[in-house]
Amino acid sequence: MWRERRAFAYYFQNAASAVGGGLDVDFWRTIVPQVCRSEPAVWDAIISVSALFESPEPISNPDRTQNHRDALGWYSRSVSAVRQQIERGSVDTFVGLISCGVHLILALRAQIASGLVTAAKAALLEDTIVPIFIRLGLIGFTFSRPQIGLLLRGLKRKPTQKFVSLRSARADITRLGAEIQFFQHACGEHLLSPGDPRIPQDLLDLQADLSVQLRDWHTAFINLVESIRGTDAMTSDDVGTIALFSAIYEALFIMLEVSASSSEVITDAFLPKFQTIVEQSRIALDASMRPDGTQPPFTFDINPAVALWFTCLRCRDPTIRREALALMLRSPRVQGFYSCMSAVTFGERIMLLEEMNGEVMSTNPETAHFSTTESLIGYQYSPVSSSSPVSSVSPESTEFGANTPLTHSIPEEARIGHFDVFQPERGLPPDITEEVMAKWNLRPDRTFLGFWRNERDESTDTWRMVREYIPMDLKY
Repeated sequence: MWRERRAFAYYFQNAASAVGGGLDVDFWRTIVPQVCRSEPAVWDAIISVSALFESPEPISNPDRTQNHRDALGWYSRSVSAVRQQIERGSVDTFVGLISCGVHLILALRAQIASGLVTAAKAALLEDTIVPIFIRLGLIGFTFSRPQIGLLLRGLKRKPTQKFVSLRSARADITRLGAEIQFFQHACGEHLLSPGDPRIPQDLLDLQADLSVQLRDWHTAFINLVESIRGTDAMTSDDVGTIALFSAIYEALFIMLEVSASSSEVITDAFLPKFQTIVEQSRIALDASMRPDGTQPPFTFDINPAVALWFTCLRCRDPTIRREALALMLRSPRVQGFYSCMSAVTFGERIMLLEEMNGEVMSTNPETAHFSTTESLIGYQYSPVSSSSPVSSVSPESTEFGANTPLTHSIPEEARIGHFDVFQPERGLPPDITEEVMAKWNLRPDRTFLGFWRNERDESTDTWRMVREYIPMDLKY
């Protein structure tokens, strides 16, 4: 019991504000501990979070190793308790919401509509808990898209005229972020369709509507920032939050502008905005550093990695791109339910592949038909360990020197997008047939990166999108 109390004290003193972000500190430091008093499952969940927050990495120190054993035991006990309550039909929906997540949010909304939940709990749901899961969905949109769509459907949209706090500004930019990612996904489906790849008018109308909403958000946000700066109330946390929202705004602006186009070079027009993303992200990460100079090991709140990840994939300036990757290495290692290190490794592979493609095209300008797969011929196959460090970026420095290639424009045909990663023996994307597997030699036991790129038909002077695959463990 002593270890449990110690873990709870550590959570309250060190983890609560970092886990959910400074804007939700009242929820994580006040409401959640109150629920812990009456609900052992939530108590166990919180002390599990605390133990892992204190010792995020398995190490040889026996005391730290005990933290991991404690966390696993408490977590198992929490899940078991919630499962038993569900089986008995005695689970309190409000408590289960905090323990289990988004599916209970939907159940609770139904109870609110029936008048079975108090006004205070209903307000907490709509103002704090639902936005938490929408922010988690924004971090991992690819996997959470259906659930986030359900949450957005029940979210009340309010006209953006004036923000009374940074918290209200965050709620609106998070909602817009999710909706813009839905728009981007819908555009991608049309651009990749085998029939008519044109974007339909209803999506273009949605783009115009979202542009107005984003512009209105930015106007209200700037007014809020000016009002905060006009007082003595601005804190270092506020500085970091303002920088974070600025970076996210710039990323969403670019995303909204380019999603309806199949062109990859279209993003080159936004290099100043990509630079702003990097600069504002650096300010935000500096503000969130702990006294020992490190970032929290994980967080459930949005953070600069969302905008930096977009920059890594869509900005082709070699310096800005490496700065974004280096800053991602400074971010919390786990964000929501996703590993930042995995994202950095993936982003670096995409960057190096495009730069290699560009080099091949520049040294062989007479090549009639470029192929990413053919450009890899001559590169030796060598499995890449998932734990190997990212080679060309460093979290300590943004002076990349020799690690940064000479600046040259990566041509359209060398740029790739619309990625998916798959392993044939675990399941195939719907567009991959036996013929495709044979053509590309897709062995069942290897993991592959699938992507699309634009290819120019010189005879007709037109562009088309082509699909290619390469092994993920290929070293280049």
